[in-house]
Amino acid sequence: MNVITTFRDRQYKKRITFERKVLRELSLNGIKMEFQRLFFPFFQYSLLFQDEIQDTCIDIAIEAYLLGAEYSKFGYHGESLDSIKERSAPFEKRLYDTLFEYWQFWSYTPDHVLESLHMCCDAFVQRWWREGYENGQRRYRMRLH
Repeated sequence: MNVITTFRDRQYKKRITFERKVLRELSLNGIKMEFQRLFFPFFQYSLLFQDEIQDTCIDIAIEAYLLGAEYSKFGYHGESLDSIKERSAPFEKRLYDTLFEYWQFWSYTPDHVLESLHMCCDAFVQRWWREGYENGQRRYRMRLH
């Protein structure tokens, strides 16, 4: 007797398998060091909640990494990086807006610092998206997907 599976089930399992393989190459220490490097000036506004903010930044970095890895298949098939960035822009924007709003909620940040905080959140998400994109594209080139 054969087991009948739907296309969505197979697609979901394939996506989960790809994400697990890609996440093996991600360094948690690298995320923490990047977090410290980018957000260190803002610690003075959130002395009590640094661990909570760091955990959320790690979660956002992982999501951005997976998003970049997912969109790397388009680069493998010949699409330009600009069109791929344009395609993933709404998802990236949602990630760095989420991170920015989380920082605003857990810290008292003066208005003159908010713009630089927003730019740091954007740079953080962009950096991990790019890392995921490069690793995903490397996996596709090596046919490890």
